[in-house]
Amino acid sequence: MENWTESLEKYLEEGKLPLIGDKFSRRKEIGDKLKLQREESHKIALSRRRKQGAGRSIPFSWGIAAMFLLLLGVGGYYFSEKKIVTEGTAMAYELPDGSNVQIMENSSLTYNRITWLWERKLQLFGKASFEVTKGKTFTVNTEAGAVTVLGTKFLVDQQGKKMFVNCEEGSVKVETAVGKRTLVAGESVRCDENKIVPVPKPDDPQFPEVLGYEDDPLINVVADIELIFKVTVVGREKCDGLTYNGTVLTKDLNATLENVFGSCGISYELHGKEIILK
Repeated sequence: MENWTESLEKYLEEGKLPLIGDKFSRRKEIGDKLKLQREESHKIALSRRRKQGAGRSIPFSWGIAAMFLLLLGVGGYYFSEKKIVTEGTAMAYELPDGSNVQIMENSSLTYNRITWLWERKLQLFGKASFEVTKGKTFTVNTEAGAVTVLGTKFLVDQQGKKMFVNCEEGSVKVETAVGKRTLVAGESVRCDENKIVPVPKPDDPQFPEVLGYEDDPLINVVADIELIFKVTVVGREKCDGLTYNGTVLTKDLNATLENVFGSCGISYELHGKEIILK
């Protein structure tokens, strides 16, 4: 059945009223009632729209505030990052907790000054020697793995996926994708993608007088020379990409330098405990 209000509207527009039913007998009275009904319906609809709009404005405002806080936090984090880069010379640097780092040439060290307040973590590319103050766990992350200590003195030499770690005082934990090992003072390990192996001490009975190498990265051979003879090699970047086939005479430094660098076409000078590659 057709809605009676729609019928009223239809007949009012046409200027006539239906002839049946006492509801339609008074045109003006019915027209006024229809007008009041429309106004009331309009007020109700307008009130509902206002309530809906107010309901949406609250989460929208909170969304803007949340986004602002997020951008502020992310921006603050990245602006608080500290990166130290060395080129041709080494650099001594003191971390916020008083720990000291000797960052070797052509290396970089990065840490965040905000997160350092509750976790002592940094990223190392290259070689650095650390003297760590006691406190919370101290972690050096590298591409080859992580070295974790509580307070000690140690050396990390990272080259790509390979890493050499020497513990000088206290103890350190070396962890890579293929395993982990804890070192105490005087112990060293060499790591790569396949293994973690201990490096014999120069005065150990099992340390042979002659070490043989076959297509070993020259940078690893240099690290062995530094460890065996307690010397420092300057200009190690000249060894990048080179390999060595030959021997290291653990009792004869001069013969070893001639064998290693001579066969690789690298000239050098020996000044006390420092070997300078040219």
